[in-house]
Amino acid sequence: MNVREWSDNAEGERVSIKPLDLPDRWVNPGDAVWKDPDVAAHWRVRGRRVALVVLAVLVVLAVLIGTQFDLAAIHYRGGVDALAAHSYSRAAGEFAAARVLGFPYRDARSLEEQARRGAAAEGALREQAVARRAAVVAQLEKAGARLAAGDADGVLSTLRAIDQDDLRATLTRSETVRESADALAVDLDAASRRALGNAQWARTERFAAALLALEPSSKQAAALRARARTGADLSVKLGEAKDAARRGKWRAALRIALAVLAKQKGFPGAAAVVADARDALAPEPAPVAAQPVQPAQPVQPAQPAAGGSATTAAPQPPPP
Repeated sequence: MNVREWSDNAEGERVSIKPLDLPDRWVNPGDAVWKDPDVAAHWRVRGRRVALVVLAVLVVLAVLIGTQFDLAAIHYRGGVDALAAHSYSRAAGEFAAARVLGFPYRDARSLEEQARRGAAAEGALREQAVARRAAVVAQLEKAGARLAAGDADGVLSTLRAIDQDDLRATLTRSETVRESADALAVDLDAASRRALGNAQWARTERFAAALLALEPSSKQAAALRARARTGADLSVKLGEAKDAARRGKWRAALRIALAVLAKQKGFPGAAAVVADARDALAPEPAPVAAQPVQPAQPVQPAQPAAGGSATTAAPQPPPP
């Protein structure tokens, strides 16, 4: 190894320095590591281990990222299904979970915003439904108070003011309200029958109509309303019969009253009009002629029996 190097001495002069002669077998310590078979094998094993560790880490990361992709895809599909079913709250949660390493999967972020807007609108509709159900409960309570006061018109107007869709929704959701409505229906049926028994046709019809507003499929209410309307019509007819009787038209009064009884046997007041008309139309009895007085006949004396003694009968007084 023939290398010449230069250096400055203490006086500033440039002198050459000849390197020392090294042994022939001497090498750089760094090179000795690779030239030692044991050391080289050790470093090769260590390098393989490091490579295996790095590869394992990369595989684990790949598996984790792949798993996140799969989970994100599952949540994304769940959000799409929930959004199609108008289940906005669940859809928003599914889209929020559809993330890979903190980033949204596909268009999950925009769909999440859409779901949250739908959930807000759904919440507003839910609050409105709660308010409508509360209004239905208040109307039912008001109708009960009107019925207790005997106000047929008030009961009918109050129940007709209730929206039928809100009424059905409230009765379906609340068992307590349904029981209250059933009790009100029983009271309305009883009030209608009482009015019908008292020939109060208008009150009967109003109570029956109120019951139909509460229970549109009630056959009893429909029958009561029909009977009330029939009673009102017959009452008008009977009024015509009574008016004819007052004017002395007994035949017309009798005909109308009999038609009323044919329509409804025992209709109040019809039998009395029939009786009065028949009495008025009955012929007067003929006068009895005086019998002539017959003259008095003389009394013949009794003849004596043959072969006996003759006896004289006492004379009889003349007939008065």
